[in-house]
Amino acid sequence: MKKIAFLLALSFTLVGCEDRYRYPCQDPENKDNPECNRPQCETDGFCYDQLNGIEQETVVIEQAPCNSETELVSESTGE
Repeated sequence: MKKIAFLLALSFTLVGCEDRYRYPCQDPENKDNPECNRPQCETDGFCYDQLNGIEQETVVIEQAPCNSETELVSESTGE
């Protein structure tokens, strides 16, 4: 009898469960909203990829090697 009462009580507690997200941008339905995507979300840190642990695509910019002949030299005007 106690097992039945326990299972009944447990089933009543699970009836109220629903999907809730701490932040609106964490919800997959809101992932295309402008406020959940860069650059707009960077100020508050609530970007969809950050909140859900998705790795951000990184852009690698290659820099040309600097030759000693092409280095910029700053000149002092003596003023």
